[in-house]
Amino acid sequence: MRIFRYATLFKYPLFAIALACIPCYSLFSQPCNGPTVKPTINISANATTVCSGSLITFIATATNCGASPTYQWKINGISTGANKDTFVTASVNNGDVVSCLLTVDPAFVCASPAKVSSYGIVMTVSPSQAPTITIAASANDICPGSSVTFNSKTESTGANLSFQWKLNGKNVSSKPAFVTNALVNGDEVYCMLVDSGGCSTTPVPSNKITISVKDIPSIVLTPTDTTVEAGSSVRLNAAVSGNLQSYNWQPSSGLTGAGSLSPITLPVFSPAVYYFDAVTTDGCSINKKVSVSVFRNIVMPDAFTPNGDGFNDVFRIPPRTNLALTEFSIFDRNGYRVFTTADISKGWDGTINGIPQNTGWYIYVVMGKNSTGKIISKGSFVLVR
Repeated sequence: MRIFRYATLFKYPLFAIALACIPCYSLFSQPCNGPTVKPTINISANATTVCSGSLITFIATATNCGASPTYQWKINGISTGANKDTFVTASVNNGDVVSCLLTVDPAFVCASPAKVSSYGIVMTVSPSQAPTITIAASANDICPGSSVTFNSKTESTGANLSFQWKLNGKNVSSKPAFVTNALVNGDEVYCMLVDSGGCSTTPVPSNKITISVKDIPSIVLTPTDTTVEAGSSVRLNAAVSGNLQSYNWQPSSGLTGAGSLSPITLPVFSPAVYYFDAVTTDGCSINKKVSVSVFRNIVMPDAFTPNGDGFNDVFRIPPRTNLALTEFSIFDRNGYRVFTTADISKGWDGTINGIPQNTGWYIYVVMGKNSTGKIISKGSFVLVR
């Protein structure tokens, strides 16, 4: 070689000088003997939505790059990681873009261009801190029976939330908000939050709210629900322990002295309900009621028509009759008992053992007692077909 170089150098001095300036490797590089191919690189991740600090694995898949390509991983364009087709890291932040630059093996001369970059993977990273929940009440220091809405506010949570509201430690609702009108003074309300789709799945308690319910005067109405004879009047009484700002009875049209504590009803001929409405000095409303039913002495019908038309098909003691029944029996003209009961709501349908009885006269006997004492009532009636 030396002899060749020296000889050539002296024989062709200009060629020798030019040859010395060409790198040795270019003299021996192999030309591409086939078609030119374009290298490609794609990357994937085992997860793109993660919690802060999670370990993530990225994998590069390359083609047309030769036997020994070079991989340069990048986060937001800044080089990181080793020259491998996988990249493992726990140091990504929300919004980071991960990509990889591929450099083709220099020996693979048919690839062009020599370098290509993958598309970037955008990372969604949630904070690893536990979620939080706070609750607020629409009102406190309330009147008895007031409706209160408890709303929740959450932070640092995922998309899959579950709520468990508790009243004095007992489960009461699983909705984002809790509404109730059954609170008493000193009740304690809070909510447990579980974020099953977030970075922390441990149940998290909210703040606690202790409810204050105002005291109201004690009001006792007498008589309690009562029954009177038709046409009777009843004196109603409201016994109040405490201070009221105002009060009245309703309906005022059915009472004498509706603005007093002891009004008298007008004669009652049908069931009626009377209301005592009051407002306390704290502004709380109080509503109580008394029901008055009407009873009648025994007035039995003198006929019935058991023809199945749904009207007057049963011979019975009329409703609201003033009677604690002992026996209600029916006899035919021969003295044979065709029906008996001690239930005042039941009556005879005009049959014996399911067989319809003939038209004719029958005898009834009613025994029991009412407010006046024992009662025995007898009479006759006609079965009409």
